[in-house]
Amino acid sequence: MRGVPPTVLRVLVCGALLVLPSCGWGAPSAEQGERLPAAPLGVTAAAGSATSVHVMWNLAAEDPPVAHYTVYRGNTEVDEVAGSEHMVDVTRLEPSTTYLFTVRARNSAGALGPASKRVR
Repeated sequence: MRGVPPTVLRVLVCGALLVLPSCGWGAPSAEQGERLPAAPLGVTAAAGSATSVHVMWNLAAEDPPVAHYTVYRGNTEVDEVAGSEHMVDVTRLEPSTTYLFTVRARNSAGALGPASKRVR
């Protein structure tokens, strides 16, 4: 891109790279007509210690059934639990550091529903 300052170009490229994971590329997708699980609601994150956080959520609606919940720290998957669970302890965190957590429900075919709201 001629005439675009290198800093602006870097910002555009980095922004595009951040958006790609949110598009769900590489993750199983729902077949046509298959319903995805709803986004989990009521997500909270509470410090368990200086290096751990309890991430909790309300169980998603069971139509379609939820097989698993996947918990993310930023864009990194940190744990997956059975659909009957609604809490994860995330450990090995750095003290005095802010982290963002989201939860996604996964159906029995492995397709992920939308992410919950981010919590700190």
